[in-house]
Amino acid sequence: MAEMDFTACASLFSRYHLSLSMECYEKLNRYAQMLTDESRVQNVTAVHGNSDIWCRHFLDSAYILNRFPDGASVIDIGTGGGIPGIPLAILNPTLQITLLDSELRKIEFCERAIAALELSVRAICGRAEELAASAAYREQYDFAVSRAMAAGSMLSELAMPFLRVGGTLIAMKGRNYDPNFERFESAIPLLGGVLHEAEQYSIEGEQKALIAADKIEPTDLKYPRRFAKIKRNPL
Repeated sequence: MAEMDFTACASLFSRYHLSLSMECYEKLNRYAQMLTDESRVQNVTAVHGNSDIWCRHFLDSAYILNRFPDGASVIDIGTGGGIPGIPLAILNPTLQITLLDSELRKIEFCERAIAALELSVRAICGRAEELAASAAYREQYDFAVSRAMAAGSMLSELAMPFLRVGGTLIAMKGRNYDPNFERFESAIPLLGGVLHEAEQYSIEGEQKALIAADKIEPTDLKYPRRFAKIKRNPL
């Protein structure tokens, strides 16, 4: 795998008005290698090649960095191999990030990456709909973020209960984003939130959509429902 040097990566970030320190570059570069090595064992990333990992994973994660104030608590739902949570933690170590995924092997990889990169990040294996009903996690976070984890209505029901009132859901979607299919507009108000207009943007020619919703009142305790019901009867 050809390695991108610091100058190339810093230039890539600067095109989007983002800065990249040498320390962050070194940690991201090591993480890129870990993702590539692990993908030979399990599907932690469908992206192969160092430049693609930098563009499609790291730059995409960095694009939302300025939405999080220093010290904010962030839960990354359906994190997989740690995207966007691990890049965010590298780029802003003050963030209090929790990685959540239901697949133990992926969380075990995240734990190895966290240790190798010396990050202050928590990784949890569990089902979002179960943890969101627990007092230890419900309404505890400033932000919930997820990248292409589930359709909008399902993601909203799984994520909004984690947010405290005043918190924000940030959903990262790809070029095929369709608001009629995603159904954020119908789900968010039922969960105590207000939906913002989707932000359309492009990363190195690839179209993206960013959907944000603020939580303005507590989520009804009947949400989230059991996963089978969420899937069978979306909001």
